[in-house]
Amino acid sequence: MIEEHISLAFALTSSPGAYAVLFGAGVSVASGVPSAWGVQEALIQRLAAAEGEHPEDAFAWYLGRYGQPATYDGVLAALTGSQTERQALLREFFEPGETDREEGRKVPTPAHVALARLVAAGLVRVILTTNFDHLTETALRSAGIEPTVVATPADIDGLKPLHSIACLVVHLHGDYLNPTGMLNTAEELGAYPPNLDRRLDRIFEDYGLVIAGWSATWDQALRAAVSRCPSRRYTTYWVDPFPLSEAADTLRVARDARLVPRTADDFFGRVADACDAIVTEAHRLPASVAVAVASAKRSLSGGRTAIDLHDLVREQVEQVRNLEPVSPGSFDLVDDAELLRRVDILDAGIEMLLALVATAAYWGDGRTDRWWFDDIERFAEPPAGASGIVALIELTRAPATYLLYAAGVAAAAAARWDLVVKLLTEPTTPDEDRVSRRPVAYVLSPGRALPMDPRASRRLHMVLRPLFIGYLALGEVVYVDAWERFEYLRLVSSRDDARTNKRGWSDGGVPHLRAAGNSMDGHPPVVSNWLRGQFNRDGVDHPLLTGGLFGGDLDRARSAQEDYDTQFAGAAKQAAWSTVQGGAGQLPSGRWYPDETPMYTPRIR
Repeated sequence: MIEEHISLAFALTSSPGAYAVLFGAGVSVASGVPSAWGVQEALIQRLAAAEGEHPEDAFAWYLGRYGQPATYDGVLAALTGSQTERQALLREFFEPGETDREEGRKVPTPAHVALARLVAAGLVRVILTTNFDHLTETALRSAGIEPTVVATPADIDGLKPLHSIACLVVHLHGDYLNPTGMLNTAEELGAYPPNLDRRLDRIFEDYGLVIAGWSATWDQALRAAVSRCPSRRYTTYWVDPFPLSEAADTLRVARDARLVPRTADDFFGRVADACDAIVTEAHRLPASVAVAVASAKRSLSGGRTAIDLHDLVREQVEQVRNLEPVSPGSFDLVDDAELLRRVDILDAGIEMLLALVATAAYWGDGRTDRWWFDDIERFAEPPAGASGIVALIELTRAPATYLLYAAGVAAAAAARWDLVVKLLTEPTTPDEDRVSRRPVAYVLSPGRALPMDPRASRRLHMVLRPLFIGYLALGEVVYVDAWERFEYLRLVSSRDDARTNKRGWSDGGVPHLRAAGNSMDGHPPVVSNWLRGQFNRDGVDHPLLTGGLFGGDLDRARSAQEDYDTQFAGAAKQAAWSTVQGGAGQLPSGRWYPDETPMYTPRIR
């Protein structure tokens, strides 16, 4: 049976914008944001403490003390005297402090991030949420999307037709910046204003629905809106890793919804990955690549020698060698457009070779490594006697960088650390002086191979991404982790090479690595903790060291890591300031890519 995330991915890609998403409290609680009841209980406990009492049941105490059930309005009125004070009081529950950011709390969850990916791809446009927090909006804005937000019933009046809104976020129960409109009690949740009911009727009639993190137990008005919709033109998906409440299961049966026993983080991540793979297969990579990779996997899974894979790799190496950017007739450049045209030719022409090498590096062994390993060094050799535009000359060597990363990221994903060490140290190429030789990994960084783009590392990351997600089927999270581990090992080990140019981020180009937390305080890359953990666990016995990286010296490895982390933190801090100076309006927080800042506006140079 086809899994639910695959079915939904095909529905989304075949009918973009046809589905609405409903996020309940369970999605935000995973980020450390308290539930509505949790916030209200904490506020009542503070109120009781101010009166010298510490009740076990906060709500019962409030009822006895004030003679009526607790409501947000009533509790906030007792604690504050103005709207500004109410907002300030609630911020601590919903907005992350510095410690929260460092520990990944009160920031968008993987489910929020994956949903933002779907919106960015034009596959989802309507998002409903019962939550008071702004995690959905934060994730969307991080993806470059400015949503239309409905926080109160009054916001609905005058709203443009749904089909004309690129992204709509509706806070069904209000948000924390409008405290007087926050709904939480059974009475408050018993009925919606007529204009909200009409809008929900239209959404549930016209759109499919994906529900996650919603118990349905207390939300009588929302249950009624979902159940009264007669339309079944699209499948409803109900995502929850735990058994549904009685109210939710009754509604699921009435809606004929498909139950998905997964967490929202897992399910939405899988859906986004599957959509990427489907779109990539349909619009970018030729079907022959998919067939070639499938054949390579079968060859590598058997006990026989994969001669057919060997032959296909050799055939693709020769095809790449004959590409115009790799073997040009001249190195004279007419204009920037011509340079970009040649890069596009290289990206398209090397796809199958990269897919095959990544497949072999992930599932292969030392025997199959020999079929492609030496080609990194061969492609890295500069063309003899070449003169002309430096960028065109360097572009002939770019296949070495592409292959190095395809193999290195795959080896990191498979924890083939012996292969990672070999890739970082063994293939060599003439240095800038054209006399001495150094490892290809240190000479031909993405920024050196593609000097026309200051975000060359990100560009290469995006070239490889559909291969790893779609054809190696590793998924977004595994790919990002593997990319960052290989890129970080390359950069840190280069710190141990006395001849490495230590100016800027690296020896050519800004790396596509996430910074940990708000880098105004000088945080290292996220992946730094992973490498420290590896060395703390295994010490000198770690395969990276026994394989010869850092000369097998743990102290040298730690020193090189500290050196690079300091450099990264300083440059990331500069990038964070450039965000404000570039007009973004606020400093980045949480995990963020410093190369996605105004400081690194792509340009031809």
